[in-house]
Amino acid sequence: MKYPNFFNKITPIVVSDPLSEILGATEDSIIEYTYLDMVKLAGHSCPTVAWAWIMTYLWLKELYPDSTPVRGNIKLEMRWTIDEWVTGVISNCISLVVGSAAEGGFKGLNGNFARNNRLFFASGIGGEVRMTRLDNGETITMNYNPSSIKPDPEMFPLMEKIMQGVASSEEKKEFGKLWQKRVEDILSNPIKWLDLVEFVK
Repeated sequence: MKYPNFFNKITPIVVSDPLSEILGATEDSIIEYTYLDMVKLAGHSCPTVAWAWIMTYLWLKELYPDSTPVRGNIKLEMRWTIDEWVTGVISNCISLVVGSAAEGGFKGLNGNFARNNRLFFASGIGGEVRMTRLDNGETITMNYNPSSIKPDPEMFPLMEKIMQGVASSEEKKEFGKLWQKRVEDILSNPIKWLDLVEFVK
């Protein structure tokens, strides 16, 4: 699989998933997720997938400042319904890492390790997305705005030609490069990620 080199430069997110150890998938419960994993889930890399990655990374750093985040121990709430805006994409991407699922998720083993009923839509929360630790009730609500990182203006006429079915193969490749350049600009500097988010009290 060929993909942009910058994917490999993004710091992975490490979580502990006790269920994976119980079922023998890992020896120590530790699972490492990369940005490429999230791209594979979504089928593409875009500012929305980058958004999901950044928010997940920052949330888990805040909710687990001194320990490894526990996958399956998170309630995830979305402000919008699943079919509004890009809510479905974001929730899928975040759930990959934190393990939260709606009513159709894994129901657990004898009442333990359940993942269902941990993802909720149209929650009426004060921000766009909220994440809560189920063991201690710690909650963080967050908004995200990448508008300060502008796309290359050449991208839009190329997109129009692609949508019209008149773009050449070279123009399609150029559009893809410009598209990923913006994603790279968003993801390339974790120190500035805090400039893209708002923690809602």
